[in-house]
Order: sequence, then C-alpha cells, then structure tokens
Amino acid sequence: MYENSPVLTVSDINNYVKAVLLSDERLKFVRIKGEISNFKAYPSGHFYFSLKDNESTISAVMFSNYAKRIAFSPKNGDEVVVLASVDAYVPRGSYNLNVFEMEEFGLGQQLLELEKLKKKLAAEGLFDESRKREINIYPKAIGIITAPNGAAIRDIVTNIKRRYPIADIYVFPSLVQGEQAPIELLKAFNESQKYDLDTLIIGRGGGASEDLSAFNDETLVRTVANSKMPIIAAVGHEIDMTLIDYVADKRASTPTGAAELATVDKREIEKEFSYATLTMEQAIISLVSTKKEELESIKEDLLESLQSKVEDQRNELEHLKIQLELLNPKGILSRGYSISMDEKGRPISSVKDLSKDKEVRTILKDGEFTSVVKEIKGE
Repeated sequence: MYENSPVLTVSDINNYVKAVLLSDERLKFVRIKGEISNFKAYPSGHFYFSLKDNESTISAVMFSNYAKRIAFSPKNGDEVVVLASVDAYVPRGSYNLNVFEMEEFGLGQQLLELEKLKKKLAAEGLFDESRKREINIYPKAIGIITAPNGAAIRDIVTNIKRRYPIADIYVFPSLVQGEQAPIELLKAFNESQKYDLDTLIIGRGGGASEDLSAFNDETLVRTVANSKMPIIAAVGHEIDMTLIDYVADKRASTPTGAAELATVDKREIEKEFSYATLTMEQAIISLVSTKKEELESIKEDLLESLQSKVEDQRNELEHLKIQLELLNPKGILSRGYSISMDEKGRPISSVKDLSKDKEVRTILKDGEFTSVVKEIKGE
C-alpha cells in the first residue's frame, strides 16, 4: 500500500521536523524551568548548556546578543527559568532550545540534595584527613574499578605498565553511569576486597555532571570509606568533585593522574639506583684510602717500635759485653793479676791448697811459668 509513497532523504525528514517545530505557536516563546549542566561560555560570548530535571535533559544555546543582558553568571547546578523557542538542528537531527532570557530560580534540587548528603557524611567524619592513608608507590598489585572498554582503563593500564611494569593489575569491570551503575560499582568494589591489593583505583573519564551521579551514591560512598586498602579516586575532570573523591585517600583529576599517584616511575628508581651506586663507590674509595692511611701509620709505628727494640737490645748487648769483659780472666790478667793452678789445672785459691815442693803453674797476661813451692805463709 506504500509503493507509491515518495522516497525521502534524511535531510528531508529533519527539515520537515524543523518546519513543524517552528510552525507551532506554542513552542515559539515558552518559559521553561530546569537545572543548568554542561555549561560552557565561549570567547564569542555564546552560552552552550543543558537544562535538566529529574527525568529529562535538553540542549540549549543562548547567543551573545542575549547572553550579555542577563544579570548573573550562570554555572552548573543553577536552577533557572528561561524564555526560549524550540528549534531543530538539521545536520544532527536533534532539537534544542534557543534561549532569549534567563533568570535564577535558586540552586537545583539535585544539587541541594547532594550538598545535604555531603554535609551529613562530613559531619560523621568520613572525609576527615585523619582517615587518609599513604599510597604505597612500590606496589605488588593494583586494582582498577571502571568501565571495561572505556578510555579510562586504557590510560590507567598503559601508564602503570610504563611507569612500574612489575606491578600486577586486576580489573573489576563496572558500569560508570546510568541507573544500574551504583549497584555494579558496589558489586565490583566488594569483589576487589577479596584480593591482596596495595591500592584500588576507582574512576572513569570525564563527562557531564549528571553522568557522574553514580559516584555520589550514599551506599557506595559509605562502603568505599571502609576499604581495606587505600583508594585513589579518578572521577571526571578537575572541576568535577563527587563524594567518592572526598572519601578517597587520594584524588586524581584524570585516569593518567591516578596511575601516577599509584606508582613510582621506574626512571626515578634507575636514577636513585645510579646515585646509590655512585655513593657506594665513593664510600668504598674513601674507606680504602682511609684504611691505606691507617696501614701506613701502623707500618711506621711498627718500624719505629722495631728500631727502638733493636736499639734497646743493642744497648743491652753492649752492657752485657762490658760485664763479660769485666769477668773475663784475661781482663783480670791485663791489670797485673795472675792465676795459679795445680798439676791438674785447678785454680789455687787458698794457701791450704799448697804444699811444700809442689809444682804450681802460673798464668800471666803474656804467658805462663811453672814454679816449686819453697815456703808457705798464711795471712
């Protein structure tokens, strides 16, 4: 029945939808309340952002000629009322709001609830600095909780392997956004607690603030606060802070930053090793030099001691020589004395050893003679 229907292009459909939207008087000037997210102010003065409530999100643009008229500086989380028309962007087949006016309505309800929860957890001490633990940058094992196919897991694993390749890496995959994300994150976390990990990284790449809401789940935050190993949070970018960031031991603004916090760079180890080697070599050289000087000193002391000992022995020998010379019979004879001996060569020391007509042999310094005793007199 549709054989005769015209064949349309994608552009035909998108242009038709745009024409329908622009022709509807109810969508030309409509007042809409919502919370600002993904807000970006460009140098041109244009504002690009999203408006959201609890169930839906719509893209919006406010061109510079209208943006310069508002009396405040819009930011993420602001709840505002805008005057806008509903338009379509043909190249993408999407529709959006062209905003003409904007006024504050107060902080967004979600932001208020989040701030309330943040204050409650802070009052309980879950964010206290005293709870923060040091990260072991020489880990044996590191765990990672993130999406299994996202850029975050590639960045973390690549940088850990580059910096500290000997660490074991355990990945606990999970959704990181959407209604089921808090449940899966909690499941992945509980699984990680069964392993002997030095550090656990929980994170994802950047995204809109509403995409990070899973990391503000109260049950998840409370459970992570009781982790048996230190936690590094790497959720979103520098401007995005979730409750997981506050309860973690360390926070990184990017997945790459988390890998850097979790490990030491092997180049630093090599540098420290080279320095330690050089220091040890210098210490050995210094020790050898010191011991050499000590040995030289000991050698000099020994030589001096030996010389002194030899001199003492020489002096003692000279003294003994003198004593021996004094005791030498020849020395006595040289002073005018003589030695008399009987026929058997025994020294005669007393007249009692003599008898008349007995031969006596007398030794002088330059010879000897034999005599016969003619007369004996006592003292």
